[in-house]
Amino acid sequence: MLTALAWAALAWGLAAWLSRDDWRAHPVLLGSLTLLLAYHVASQQFRWFLLLHMRRPAPQPPRAGWRVGVATTFVPGAESLEMLEVTVHALVAMAYPHDTWVLDEGDDARVQALCTRLGARHFSRKSQARYQTPHGPFQARSKHGNYNAWLAEHGFAQYDLIMHIDPDHVPASTFLLEVLGYFDGPTIGYVQAAQAYYNQAASFIARGAAEETYAYYSVTQMASYALGFPIVTGCHTTHRVTALQQVGGFAPHDADDLLLTFLYRAAGWQGVYVPKILARGLTPVDWAGYLTQQRRWARSVLDIKCRLYPRLAGRLPRRERALGFVHGLYYLQGLTTGVGLGALAWMLASGAVPQFLTDGTLWRLAPLYAALQLGEWYQQRFFLGGWAECGLHWRAGLLQLAKWPYLGLALLDVLCRRQPAYETTPKVRGATQSRPVARTQLPVVGLLGLAWLIGVAAGHDLPGLLHVGTGGIVLASVALMATDWWRFPAPYDRRLWERQARGEELTRGERARTHEPGAGSELNVGP
Repeated sequence: MLTALAWAALAWGLAAWLSRDDWRAHPVLLGSLTLLLAYHVASQQFRWFLLLHMRRPAPQPPRAGWRVGVATTFVPGAESLEMLEVTVHALVAMAYPHDTWVLDEGDDARVQALCTRLGARHFSRKSQARYQTPHGPFQARSKHGNYNAWLAEHGFAQYDLIMHIDPDHVPASTFLLEVLGYFDGPTIGYVQAAQAYYNQAASFIARGAAEETYAYYSVTQMASYALGFPIVTGCHTTHRVTALQQVGGFAPHDADDLLLTFLYRAAGWQGVYVPKILARGLTPVDWAGYLTQQRRWARSVLDIKCRLYPRLAGRLPRRERALGFVHGLYYLQGLTTGVGLGALAWMLASGAVPQFLTDGTLWRLAPLYAALQLGEWYQQRFFLGGWAECGLHWRAGLLQLAKWPYLGLALLDVLCRRQPAYETTPKVRGATQSRPVARTQLPVVGLLGLAWLIGVAAGHDLPGLLHVGTGGIVLASVALMATDWWRFPAPYDRRLWERQARGEELTRGERARTHEPGAGSELNVGP
């Protein structure tokens, strides 16, 4: 029913859109707007038809006898020692016999003492020059280089299966029990579980960043699993050591997880996606952390698509070749938003306004928008977090408006072959505020304001809808710039964690400061 409704609304709207007489007068403008409409409708419909392919794997209890190693990385000075303590405590406590390792980039005495106290093992490549290369598998100051050094020294020789997890992610005690059983299948090279966050209440940026992931870790990954192509996610994944060794360890790239997915499939290994929240981590709480992360993610994914994927595609099955090409096109939305704003500025300044903005034709697209939104709400029934993840995700919409210039810069980085040094994404408020939103939104406000002023001064008869739309965008950009001066949540507070562990009730503000997920969470993320 929803498919028929969406397609009927699309046909009704396009019938008026494509029959316009002013196509001859404004071919470039209308062509650009049509491409934008087609991109957004096609993206939504692609996600919509993924619903037909979603699958969940049948639970598989693990057999005894696996040699299991669990590893997390740590960068002293860039990451919190208290955060690491919570993670290591949870890793050691996981059911199923295993060794827990901390891969310490700084060879810090405090980290060594923490490992000794909690029962974990410690590894550092700091003093080993052969594991500190400028590029490649052992690249210095990179996560993949840290893991590959440990694999070469310990992991490949000592274990059958390894689980890697980011130091800000806290696993459930049943994590290994939920994933190890699938490795009884001899062709299974990796098992991926869902990514989720426990600090969503920390700020509207944290909540918006979480909202952006709900559909991907439910609908998209379940469909990818059924189609044979679940994507490795760098936060936590479990690997068969022989498979990881065959593909050369962790891929030497910022998007090592996506590249590793392609390498696994090219080598004939399959993956399993477990649609359960078995661990929760931190998402950035302020603009500096969020926008830095988004630009790095976009740059690394687009670099694989433009530079590496064409060489790998021929080794993939045809269906997975198509899926691999489509994955990551989300990051081109920065380009589409820029084109839309450019078209708006041109109409304001030149007065070259297509008739569909003045004769009511645009309103024929309103049923299409409503139908697509109904489809988005329908998909929410499959979200892994239940009702807590449902609703109108307006925070994610604000983040889209704020970050599109950074996605455009990421595309420019790739086209110009710029490769900045690897950065650890800050997950708590930074010591200084660099005003990253104002730097990009101010030019947008200036461009639209100038075009608007030129149009009014020239006496162009601009339709009221254009005035309203421009005013709305300008006000939204100004509001986003104002948030650059907000005081975001304080960093991780160990004392509040201790109070929570003793069973004391925390206020809403205190829960935000501890990044506690709130009532009903299936994970105990306390110490």
